[in-house]
Amino acid sequence: MTNGLKFLPFLALIILITLITACAGPRVNMTPQQEAEMIFAEANRLQDADLYNEASAQLQEFLAKYPESNNADNAKLKIADGHYYQGQYDLAIEVYNEIIKQFPNGDSADWAMLGIGDSYFAMNKNHKAIEAYEKIIDKYPRFNKEVTLDAQERINAVSDIEENIRIIRDGDSGSNIKDNAQYDIANIFFTVFNDNKRAIEEFQVVLDRWPKSELADDAMWKIGESYWAIARKKLPSRVFSDEKKAYIELIEIFDRYPQLAKLEMFHLDVHWPAGKRGDSYELAYAQTRRIVNKYPDIKKKQTYDFLPENYKKAFKTWQDVIFAYSYSDTAAYAREKIALAYVDLGNLYYNMGMKHFGSLLYRESVTAKTTPEGHLGMARYYANITSTSGLPWAYRRAFFHIKKAEELTPPDSPTANEVAWAKEWMNYKMRIESLENWPEY
Repeated sequence: MTNGLKFLPFLALIILITLITACAGPRVNMTPQQEAEMIFAEANRLQDADLYNEASAQLQEFLAKYPESNNADNAKLKIADGHYYQGQYDLAIEVYNEIIKQFPNGDSADWAMLGIGDSYFAMNKNHKAIEAYEKIIDKYPRFNKEVTLDAQERINAVSDIEENIRIIRDGDSGSNIKDNAQYDIANIFFTVFNDNKRAIEEFQVVLDRWPKSELADDAMWKIGESYWAIARKKLPSRVFSDEKKAYIELIEIFDRYPQLAKLEMFHLDVHWPAGKRGDSYELAYAQTRRIVNKYPDIKKKQTYDFLPENYKKAFKTWQDVIFAYSYSDTAAYAREKIALAYVDLGNLYYNMGMKHFGSLLYRESVTAKTTPEGHLGMARYYANITSTSGLPWAYRRAFFHIKKAEELTPPDSPTANEVAWAKEWMNYKMRIESLENWPEY
């Protein structure tokens, strides 16, 4: 459901989590206000990670210690939302009602009224849901608040769903009106109620019952969008498995020494490099041997295999659109969508400090469809390498990707400014590093 507390941007969440981690040690000289903020922030993190019981416990601790806090109503609203997200609708309604009684003049009371309506709707008690939504409209008859507009939209949506259900039940079986009605139901869950799990179920009905419908490709597309929306509600784990770490390291080695990609387990079909012991190529060879011996199937893996589950489902669904509905306009756009989604996900990992895995996602983007955004992501990564090692090959690749982005970018587009800035920054970076390496006089 939608409430008055908007999701923080992912970068803000990353900073927030970093601050929380920094504060995880002994609480030295912490003021009551700082402790309250820390507890509330930790509860938000748990809620965003779908750990609703843990979040509720943290929020209860917050309310017990700081009942007069300005965030007391928000804390209670989050507890109610947690019950709602877990399908505990009776409990959710109980807490929403407590909020209305305890904080009658706050925004949280308005969103609690909306939550009551959503809970009744989820229990298929549409009449009670509409009654709850109408109370919001009665409170703000001039429609000058977001919650009022949401309430009216939900009233219309409930009515539309009921009409579409009637059409599916009683409509002419020889017409295409039933598939349109089912698609409309799914789209209401997707756009109005932001219930992505239910949207997936309803869009799947379109595919199962009317696979040749003119709406089938759009239904499959929005299943992918729904999986993506579910995935984006929480940050990916910072903890990588040993195999995932080994895979990232292996791709980095192959990037610099492509010939080592031929190396197989226990096979000496790639020459042992000449040179001094400790030479970078020799070390890369030895590390490749260790990795492929420890994980015999690792060379068959793809970056996709190491993504969180809902991201994998989103990418697979969009890819399925290309195969199942190759003739459609939706399929024509799918490659670009996949490419840009990989950039989006790569930026997320990069900004979380996992730059090497982010680079693999940029690489997947360029493979799916070459775009300025994908090449700028790769340039960003190689520029980061030069900051730690100053390797000439990394400089060359950074400039190569900037050049490719430039070739793909219309001169009057917003992306052109990003490309120009990247080129200027790399030139400046190289000049500064050259000056730093000059001998002192």
